[in-house]
Amino acid sequence: MDSSRYASFTTKDFLADDDFVSAVISPTDASTRFWKQVAEHYPDKQEAIAQATTLIRGYRAQDTFTNASRQAELWKRIEAEVGPVEAQPKVLQLRPRPLPALLRIAAAVVPLGLGSLFFWYNQDQHFETAFGEIKTVEMPDGTQVLLNGNSSLTYERGWGKNSREVWLKGEGFFRVAHLNKDSTHIKPGERFVVHCNDLAIEVLGTTFNVNNRHAKVDVGLVTGKIKLTVAAANKPASSVVLAPGDYVEYAAKTISPKKKLAHPETLVTWCKRQFIFKDGKLGDMLKVLEDTYGYQIKYSKTAVQELKIEGEINVTGVEALLETISASLHVSIYQNGKQIIVN
Repeated sequence: MDSSRYASFTTKDFLADDDFVSAVISPTDASTRFWKQVAEHYPDKQEAIAQATTLIRGYRAQDTFTNASRQAELWKRIEAEVGPVEAQPKVLQLRPRPLPALLRIAAAVVPLGLGSLFFWYNQDQHFETAFGEIKTVEMPDGTQVLLNGNSSLTYERGWGKNSREVWLKGEGFFRVAHLNKDSTHIKPGERFVVHCNDLAIEVLGTTFNVNNRHAKVDVGLVTGKIKLTVAAANKPASSVVLAPGDYVEYAAKTISPKKKLAHPETLVTWCKRQFIFKDGKLGDMLKVLEDTYGYQIKYSKTAVQELKIEGEINVTGVEALLETISASLHVSIYQNGKQIIVN
């Protein structure tokens, strides 16, 4: 690493540098030696380095991880609650990403004395996944969220002090930390609310899956208890309470009647890249590949989308799904990169 680029750095510059932030939050012997050399080589930067270090350590690092071992550890806890899932998928290996620069999550400057230290509290925290990526976000209170591909999770800076609210686009599986000890007296900071457009999902401590795509929200409860509330203008808000195994759909400002799932654990099989469909239509099954993995699906005839596989299929991975569809429905499927053509 070239140390010369730090010759003109200010406190703000160090806070914006990925390598510096990473070295402060997760120091190694090599990084410690390097930054010691920088401080010795540029003694006029020692104060800026010290100020930046103090600021970074004053914040709780937001823990997101994509490495297979920690995802496997989380999945073991999920299985302990919802029960095992039959198929054993291969473990996804994702490259570790550099920690985001502190500057990117910052807003508001507070002058102190002769110098300036930079504090950031107001900007939203935002996490997103690429097509085909699964990311685990660990919230400051211990709540863990698995984000499916092409999804995002947002919450406000200072989260958890007065309320625990997040905004979800796409699909996520939530394992919410239970803070409340007295269900008859729930403090604002003990509530956990997931916002999907104008639908609010309120929980105390539970596991549930939410899919917010194409102006429709699907909610399935695995364990615990949640309440869904629809915000409506000029009329009282309507609410529905779900028990374990309940599944509802929300669209056009209406919550569908509750369905009882015989195996609610299938709601989270996507976390292990499994595909489970019961009496699935071809168009619906391949739509999942568009939404989550970024494939472009083309059909030689529109009517092909209505073909249905009777019964249940349970496979792991995109290739296995396409092979199963082709063999079961006697259709030809051609794949060229991210484009799939069905004849």
